[in-house]
Amino acid sequence: MRTRPLVEGDLDACADLFVAVFNKEPWNDCWTVQLAIDYFRDVYNTPGFHGFVIEAEAEPPENFPRIIGFIIGTRKRWWSGDIFYLYEMCVDEAYQGKGIGKQLMSDTKMGLIEKGYTAIVLLTERIFPAAHFYEKHGFIESTDTRFYFCSL
Repeated sequence: MRTRPLVEGDLDACADLFVAVFNKEPWNDCWTVQLAIDYFRDVYNTPGFHGFVIEAEAEPPENFPRIIGFIIGTRKRWWSGDIFYLYEMCVDEAYQGKGIGKQLMSDTKMGLIEKGYTAIVLLTERIFPAAHFYEKHGFIESTDTRFYFCSL
């Protein structure tokens, strides 16, 4: 497995993976591939974008590495230092529970430290497995912050 920076040419493969993972249990989202591509292009074109992909080794018949996970987000400049706002993390269902997410998160943290980031922030729902994953990897739930939502 190899982690590398995400490039624009990866967006379609990441969108395909995102739809395949998040349209299933426990999320049951209703993404289309085109909507996911549009979302990822918007994030990619945001100033301060950073993303990382993790690839499986090349296998026949394609004989080229395949993206099996990714992290995307943007920089938020803050008085205490640059913060990485993690928008999405996704790992292929066939590779979940096999240390791929752990490697991707570890490699992402190292890449962000090299770029001078001081923290990562993200949102996730308590009921999803992601919450436990993040806690296992050093994330702390903020008890001082509230997340507000208003339908329009």
